[in-house]
Amino acid sequence: MIGEQQRRVDVEHRVRRELERIGMYRLPTNPIKIAHRLGLDVGYAELPDKTAVAMVSVKDGVGRISAVSMETPYRLRFAIAHELGHYLLHLMDGNTVQDGQIKDRAVDLFWEKEPPAGPISDDWMREIETNWFATELLMPMEFVREEWGRNPNIHHMARIFGVNEEAIGSRVAGLNLWIPAGKG
Repeated sequence: MIGEQQRRVDVEHRVRRELERIGMYRLPTNPIKIAHRLGLDVGYAELPDKTAVAMVSVKDGVGRISAVSMETPYRLRFAIAHELGHYLLHLMDGNTVQDGQIKDRAVDLFWEKEPPAGPISDDWMREIETNWFATELLMPMEFVREEWGRNPNIHHMARIFGVNEEAIGSRVAGLNLWIPAGKG
């Protein structure tokens, strides 16, 4: 567990370093603008694999995020942030970008599905890391803590961070900011 906690902290620090490096560590977080600042093209397309919802690909050092236009802007923002995570965590090697592609299927991309029982595969660990990345990119812990201190209201927080109430509620709870009724 300590190893996993340290990996999460490392991923969260990577998000902040990258956003500071490109001058975008501020609210509101816009994953499309961040992708453009990193030199990636972002487009919407019907992907050949009908179960895929988004993918990042790099060919000859040029990166592109493709996403299926989905029913809610929240899921689309998360998908693009998630693909940014794959790009920075799994396709970059130091200052160079490796050619390759990573496709994310609906069953793997969002928080509803738990990894299979037993040891976590490398593929699942990459998905977990990119979910951590997307969470920190869209809802940076520093800004969540500050905003919660000013106005501890989930509806308000969802609007500020451009996410749905379930996502910000999960983030607030994960940061131990939420004190359930009768516990405080």
